[in-house]
Amino acid sequence: MALNPAYEAIGKGFVQQYYAMFDDPAQRPTLINLYNAETSFMTFEGMQLQGAVKIMEKLNSLSFQKIDRVITAVDSQPMFDGGILINVLGRLKTDDDPPHAYSQTFILKPIGTSFYVQHDLFRLALHNTADDDPPHAYSQIFVLKPLGNSFYCQHDIFRLGIHDTA
Repeated sequence: MALNPAYEAIGKGFVQQYYAMFDDPAQRPTLINLYNAETSFMTFEGMQLQGAVKIMEKLNSLSFQKIDRVITAVDSQPMFDGGILINVLGRLKTDDDPPHAYSQTFILKPIGTSFYVQHDLFRLALHNTADDDPPHAYSQIFVLKPLGNSFYCQHDIFRLGIHDTA
């Protein structure tokens, strides 16, 4: 399968659609349609989930009601199977909590003329910031492919966690 030349537009459009659905409590249950019943995986703050039902159980268990989100960057790469690797860096504030940086990675896999979320990894960027000059948070995503008895890095996305705080 060829690389999808529209990968950047698809990545940005998907992120916009996903967060519009996620951030609206009335629409959040419809996210189940973006995941595969059996083969989708999610890692949410270290918790591993497989399948659309388990993923939605986790998303529906989140207790916050209001989300304010700022997307700092969306980086996308085409994958050799027609899929798209997407890495999102942003800041979010839920209810009355302080804002936190976060990183979310999606791997979209083609199905017919559309895509489904095969992998979804979410992590807040929580750090001990007691230092006067703390290091910057960063996000780096690797996709490894087998090569004989080893692996090679087929995809690598790196982004510093620098946000406009104005």
